[in-house]
Amino acid sequence: MKDFGIIIACSNQDYALAKGCCASIRYFIGDVPICLIVDGTFSTEILEKTYGVKIINRNNVSSQVLSERSFGFGLTKMIAFWESPWKHFLYLDADTIIWFNVLKFANFKEFDVIIDKPRYERPDEDICSFFFDTKGIEKYYPNFDWNKHRQHYFCTGTFFGSRDIFSLDEYVEILNLISHEPKLFFPGEQGFLNFMLCRAADEGRIRLGQESIQLLTPDFELQSLSKRFPLSQGRPLYQHEDVVIHWCGPNKPTSNTTKIYSEPMNFSRRKFLYDAFNETGIKAKIKLNIEDIQLHLSRYKNKIIRRSKSLKEQLFRTPNVAN
Repeated sequence: MKDFGIIIACSNQDYALAKGCCASIRYFIGDVPICLIVDGTFSTEILEKTYGVKIINRNNVSSQVLSERSFGFGLTKMIAFWESPWKHFLYLDADTIIWFNVLKFANFKEFDVIIDKPRYERPDEDICSFFFDTKGIEKYYPNFDWNKHRQHYFCTGTFFGSRDIFSLDEYVEILNLISHEPKLFFPGEQGFLNFMLCRAADEGRIRLGQESIQLLTPDFELQSLSKRFPLSQGRPLYQHEDVVIHWCGPNKPTSNTTKIYSEPMNFSRRKFLYDAFNETGIKAKIKLNIEDIQLHLSRYKNKIIRRSKSLKEQLFRTPNVAN
């Protein structure tokens, strides 16, 4: 496929999983170009050397607006729409892996963006909980019929996209509105990206397609997932399912977890250690355990920082009351 690559957004909090994500790309679909959009200043040298990964970060992003306003939780991935090294791309969250031939869904002849097809039509409570405040949307965007897109609203952990389908001005306008109305959209980009895509499709600015390209692990029981995505003799076993597996939510696919089914990610992380360091067996297991500890510590640290920031914002918003 010409002028196409895969883009992953990551931070130090999920870099260990991003390495597994990259390894799954190499294992299942070969030498497709990969780009990491990195939020932070940690080293990515080993991924660059092992898989020839390109890096976009705050220092080399070409747009000052994106550098200043689009790094951080839920915003980093948006950079792909303007800074992608390729005209077309597959976007992946770091806590995903490729499972066999997902490129069969990359129909850019007919569509500019291909999003996941949800398992069910979204009820009002889901839309308000995971995407946006419908009353607020009616207030600020009265010409947008949010109700007719119930079957479109999707988890934005993966999608096929195209560069320059949105203007930067449109994005900045939404960021400014969020600063004024922080509860209008679900935290992160999920709410406003769904809105941007559906509105652009309504206005004829993009061609929007849908395919069943993403499996959200919290939607299924552990036993069901282990049967659908098994390993046989240490390797993935194809059962006529090509999909991006996404461990969205609080439980991440660490190597020793018993809460969720993590074997597809474990396989991919082990593959990375073999490709990068020729490490297998107990040595690889120890390294994964160390990475998992670092991942947990980083997540707890970031939670504390976010909680502290939230408390400060609440404090400064509270009016002074005279005694």
